[in-house]
Amino acid sequence: MPDVALLALVLAAIVIGYFLGWRDQKKRAAKGSGRLSQEYFTGLNYLINEQTEEAIDVFIKAIDLNSDTVETYLALGSLFSKRGEVEKSIRIHQDLLARPSLTSTQSLQVQLALSANYAYAGLLDRAEAILVDLGSQEHAFQSQALKQLLRIYEQQNDWSKAADVAERLRRTHGEQYAVLLAHYYCEQSELALQGNDRVTARRLIRQAFSRDKNSVRASLMLGQLEFDEGSYKESIKVLQRISSQNIRFLPLALPVMQKAFEYSGGSRSYTAFLGRCLNERPATAVIIAMTHQLKSESGEEAAIRFLSDQLNRHPTLRGLNELISFRNSDQAVFSENLLVLIKNLTGRLVDLKPVYSCSSCGFSGKQLHWQCPRCHQWGTVQPIQGFEGE
Repeated sequence: MPDVALLALVLAAIVIGYFLGWRDQKKRAAKGSGRLSQEYFTGLNYLINEQTEEAIDVFIKAIDLNSDTVETYLALGSLFSKRGEVEKSIRIHQDLLARPSLTSTQSLQVQLALSANYAYAGLLDRAEAILVDLGSQEHAFQSQALKQLLRIYEQQNDWSKAADVAERLRRTHGEQYAVLLAHYYCEQSELALQGNDRVTARRLIRQAFSRDKNSVRASLMLGQLEFDEGSYKESIKVLQRISSQNIRFLPLALPVMQKAFEYSGGSRSYTAFLGRCLNERPATAVIIAMTHQLKSESGEEAAIRFLSDQLNRHPTLRGLNELISFRNSDQAVFSENLLVLIKNLTGRLVDLKPVYSCSSCGFSGKQLHWQCPRCHQWGTVQPIQGFEGE
């Protein structure tokens, strides 16, 4: 029943719009007033009986389209769309487009609304057709059409077309599309790598860097690519950039870096690099990596002392779990049973906690998404840090 009341309010707004237009067209006053009165009360009767479909038909036929009622029609269509009744919204917008009295601006507005209806209903090909046409014309709504078209291509995973549209928007809106474009090129590069086309993959990574020189994603991809091809020193060079691009993502690069340093005979250099990172930001993954380096270079006792000292200053669940994993009898403080219990408990806590969080909407999870699944922003999902973080 509340939905019916809300619909009645919107339809009442249509009536008000009608009278505003009728006031400026006095020569049709008598005829319009009489027709409206009869059909209006017919529509109200349908509403009272919750026959919304019939009510819509009556009101659409009863009310003349003019500059005052178009916005209300659009609002009514938006109402149905938000309620999930897309078919009703589509019908209203299609009816509007069929009216010859629409101005060019009104026609553009209705087409945009209709394309949004089609996209919501999953009719992406229809939405794309409208938006491609609107995006090819010079008008006040061109950018809005191109932005909606971007969303269509993202849903279709058509990263090449998405990049083309984003490049057009970049030319008119500046570098705010730089990060977005870098991700589009990285998406294409990943597809090229799946097809073992490394030449194309490299070219696309270069394009990503040309749009966003601080693209962590591009650095991770290029570092892995260099490592896979045996260029260990080049892989290290690329991955080290992440510490200056966004050090929060450095833990993602450490496994490859550790192997690259090892294969190139630079284990000591890896330890020195970790030391520099600890001075700048003592992330848990860096602390644990340094602990393993100290264990191999100086023994377990030195590693335990280092890890214990770091946990006193930067306590985290992962760090505590790592400390408990050591089994040095001389260092043991807890009984074996209690040690196992604590390790199991902290291990379960680590498994349950999210690893990544979106700085834009707060979405969190254990899997890294370069595009947030909730708010669809690119590059906003980052590793969580702090006591319960990575």
